[in-house]
Amino acid sequence: MDRLVRTLSLQLQIEAKWTADRTGTDVSKILSLQSGQLGLLEQMTSATSIKEDEARSIVGSKPVWIVPLSRNSKFVGREDILEDLEELLLQRRDGVVIAVLYGLGGVGKTQVALEYVYRKKSPSTSVFWVHGSSLSRFVESYKRIAIECNIPGHNDPKSDTMQLVRDWLETHCATRWLMIVDNVDDRAVFFHQDPDMTTGRALIEYIPQATNGTVIYTTRSRDIGVDLLSGSEPIKVSPLSIEEGIHMLGDRLTASVPRDAQISLLEELTYLPLAISQAAAFMTKRRKTVAEYIRLLQDESTKSRVLDHRTLHHGREDRSYESVTSTWWITFQHLEEENPRSVELLMMISLIDRQQIPLGLLQDRNENMFDFEDAVGLLEAFSLVSTYSYAEVCDQKVMDSLYDHRIDVNELSLNFCDMHRLVQRSSRDWLGKAGDYGLYTAAKTLRLCSNVFPSGFFETWPLCRILYPHAKAVLRYYHDATFSNGPMNDDSITSCQSLLLHKLSTYSRQQGNLLESEQRASQAMALRETIQGTQSREYLESMESFALTISMLGRGEEACEMQQRVFEGTLALLGPNHRRTLEARNQLGHSLRALGDYAAAEEHHREELSAKRVLLDQDPGDPDLIDDLVIAINNVANIMRDQGEYDEAYTLLQEGLVRSAGGKLGEEHPFYWLTKESLAIVSGIMDKRDQAHELFAQVLAWRIKVYGESHHSTLITRGQYVSLLSQEGDYAKAEEEGKLLLKYEVLTFGSERHSTLHNHGIHLHQQKKYREAELNYKRLLKLQQESFGTWTRSSARMSKAKRETSEESTRDLIRMALEAQGKMEEAKVYEATPLLSPTDNDPSDARELHQKSLDLFAEGNFEAAEAIARQELDLRTKSAGLDDDRTQACLFQIARAIHEQNPLSDSQTLARQVLAYRKRVHGWRSSGTHDILAFLAATVRDQGKFEEAEEHYRQLVLWVDNTFGKLDVRTYEARWGLANVLSRQHRYPESEELYRVNLQAQLDNPTESLPQHIAQAYFNLGCVLWYQKKYEEGEACFRQAYSRRVKLFGEEDSQSTKVLVCLAEIVQEQGEDEEAGELYTLLCKATELPPSDDEEQEGTEVFDGQPRNDDNSA
Repeated sequence: MDRLVRTLSLQLQIEAKWTADRTGTDVSKILSLQSGQLGLLEQMTSATSIKEDEARSIVGSKPVWIVPLSRNSKFVGREDILEDLEELLLQRRDGVVIAVLYGLGGVGKTQVALEYVYRKKSPSTSVFWVHGSSLSRFVESYKRIAIECNIPGHNDPKSDTMQLVRDWLETHCATRWLMIVDNVDDRAVFFHQDPDMTTGRALIEYIPQATNGTVIYTTRSRDIGVDLLSGSEPIKVSPLSIEEGIHMLGDRLTASVPRDAQISLLEELTYLPLAISQAAAFMTKRRKTVAEYIRLLQDESTKSRVLDHRTLHHGREDRSYESVTSTWWITFQHLEEENPRSVELLMMISLIDRQQIPLGLLQDRNENMFDFEDAVGLLEAFSLVSTYSYAEVCDQKVMDSLYDHRIDVNELSLNFCDMHRLVQRSSRDWLGKAGDYGLYTAAKTLRLCSNVFPSGFFETWPLCRILYPHAKAVLRYYHDATFSNGPMNDDSITSCQSLLLHKLSTYSRQQGNLLESEQRASQAMALRETIQGTQSREYLESMESFALTISMLGRGEEACEMQQRVFEGTLALLGPNHRRTLEARNQLGHSLRALGDYAAAEEHHREELSAKRVLLDQDPGDPDLIDDLVIAINNVANIMRDQGEYDEAYTLLQEGLVRSAGGKLGEEHPFYWLTKESLAIVSGIMDKRDQAHELFAQVLAWRIKVYGESHHSTLITRGQYVSLLSQEGDYAKAEEEGKLLLKYEVLTFGSERHSTLHNHGIHLHQQKKYREAELNYKRLLKLQQESFGTWTRSSARMSKAKRETSEESTRDLIRMALEAQGKMEEAKVYEATPLLSPTDNDPSDARELHQKSLDLFAEGNFEAAEAIARQELDLRTKSAGLDDDRTQACLFQIARAIHEQNPLSDSQTLARQVLAYRKRVHGWRSSGTHDILAFLAATVRDQGKFEEAEEHYRQLVLWVDNTFGKLDVRTYEARWGLANVLSRQHRYPESEELYRVNLQAQLDNPTESLPQHIAQAYFNLGCVLWYQKKYEEGEACFRQAYSRRVKLFGEEDSQSTKVLVCLAEIVQEQGEDEEAGELYTLLCKATELPPSDDEEQEGTEVFDGQPRNDDNSA
């Protein structure tokens, strides 16, 4: 009105001047006439002013509702947050009451504020909704308040509208008022002067401070919330609870979906309201089930697209049509503007596991700790990560270990953090769109992980456990990137990948995750071959890791070939005495030992031990060298144990136990317990049973504590303990422990190990649980037929050969169990044939010749059998070559025929050839391999080569004992052969000991022993006692042997009469001439009759000649 009066006054003056000029009238007279009109205008102005004041008074006293959003009918829960908000806002203060809601983008802060204002809607309270996300939105909200409230001066373009609103709310608004300032996420916008602002003030300065007012802010940043509250703690809005999440999904989605499936979906969505709302809309529009949506979320190829699916969301007026991904990208943009290092950390975290992240892993070289923690703090302020002390995850030793691996940082962060699952996915997508900077950040993360991850050996396990999931995650990212975009061309990246893969392979193997270890080592080899070549040290180290793992998986031949290459390559690179060369020699020795080549293994391990002693002498205080020496001592001790040199093995292990206590970790190091375990095994063999049991109990308890029940090292120790129980004849306890062993093998490997099933069947059989033993053996046979074990992946030829042999042995065990139950007809199905069985692809002519040769051999026509076998050999060599099972079987048939024609012939040359083939292809556990070794031992014995025969028999005893157990008939026969050779060398005490073991084994298992074998055992012991002039005990043995044979075969049996001769002579030598005469009379009567047709069963030697002749002893 004032402006109107001034305008009219000016217009009257102009009109007066114009009229005077036209009429010649005095201007003053005209103005005098107009004064009355101006007075009237002034009266009108005064009246208008009075009305404006009245209007202002009316507006200020009536509540105003300026909320641009309707109430959300689908709002659920949040009662605890609403109660906290209510409690805070009821507090009376001198100034304005302020509350801040903060939380992750999409968590529902705006919805909580909206629900609160609708619940508190009152005729006595004005409510104003202000958008704080940008300057323009804030100004727009204030202008609306000015217009709706008709604040004076708001139409003046020169006026500061925001100041008018603040002043009006502080001085003229008579009602209580509530202002919601939503999305205060940009610190620069809200707290700093904007260049577009002409007033030179920040937005926060326009927030009213009247006592009758209340302000509620929503923000993603806790830091902003604390600043808004002048240091007080804001209210955190967390994701929904389970029940709130299910309610939010809606009845349509949850009606027919099991509760478990609903919870699975909510867990994938991390109970985030925005994600739940988006998921519900997507499933409705695309007609997807909950299960289908979960599959889309879990599939890396579709997860990003699903999260970026834009949906209309209630209450998001400025960005109502958006997705989870786009919501968080806004936050990332704020971070990038405020602190670029925060965004880099965010992208780095997106590449590793989202939980238990040691922040020290991510520190830059010599990065200022304040700057680093400030960047992390900003991420936490926006609820993108949550941090906590290392004490919630690990102890100080782990942090010390991490610091040892981060020598490039001045001060190590001791905090850990977790990241929201969906935030991580969105961050990964942000990284993918960052171009070269994203590639740089990814490479930096990989490099840090590969450098910081430890070697994987025992002393580094605590730190490995922390870093392992992060190393796996970054490798998975690079694997996926390579799969999608092709191989990486950057050698530095490839080098980091290969190093990390190599370390993970070692750690996985140490933890018993053998299949994963194999995969990692194979990948490392492939990468290192590409960038460094097959002769590089790095490549050879990865090959060694691969060979170690596949050896533990049962692929011994393949592992040994690779270890030979590693040793030769390392020797050429580093020389014979380098520690890496000695380690390669160590592993090669292990592989050779596993294949039964004890002589070669001993040679390598003794070279290793000698060189390591020299190295330690040069630096006696080096704990690593002490540990290396302990390994070498164990290696030599174990190989000597395998060869029966128990005294030397025991002495070495005692030294190893003392030395290992002074190593890097002392009695906490696995080497210490490995030495104890080896000592326990040797103690058991040397009949130091109490010591063996005590040591095994200690080792098993330690392994369970450190590794757990299912770790392969624990399984090995339990298996060794079962063997000790079996040696002692405690089959019930062995069966009990064996069941535990089988249980944990299934948990670890997915199925039972063949050797454990085999041994468990033996224990059942020895307890006369024949039906259980039968089922156990049939389970073993089924596994062998399906595959040669989940841990054996030899070449097709080797697997087939091993399978045939192992099946042959198992069939024999099934047959024995069935016969013990009287199931003779079924037992015939499992009868095995010598060495091999013809197959459909075996040439028919060769099969016919093979069978004919066997028939002639059985008839005693050895010369003809040899001739036919040589015809068969010619056919098989032409069709299959020498490296074939049936060709080798033919060679063995020829060797047998030659030997029968002339025991002094050179049949052992062929036998050695066949033995080498069987060991290489079928292994030393094969019964066919045992048969050939037994033949070779007998052949050289018959030629008087007793030392060589002794070597073969000792090897045979070890093989059959480890394969079938001490009480098996094959072990009995092998011990007999060894005792016989020792006796022929006049080593009677050693021979006596073995004969006693054989006799006791037969007497302890009468139902399993053949009666003629017991008689033979008495006779053998009697002979060797006689040689040592132990006449009384020898006589007693001969009497037992004679009575048992007479009972079985009668007095006229040729072997009975030979036992009678020995009995008569030993009686006579004791001066009992009368009784000796009676015995000779009985002998004369018996020999007048023809001998019995009964002969010894296979495996029992016919006794010919007098026992005084050592060469003829049994």
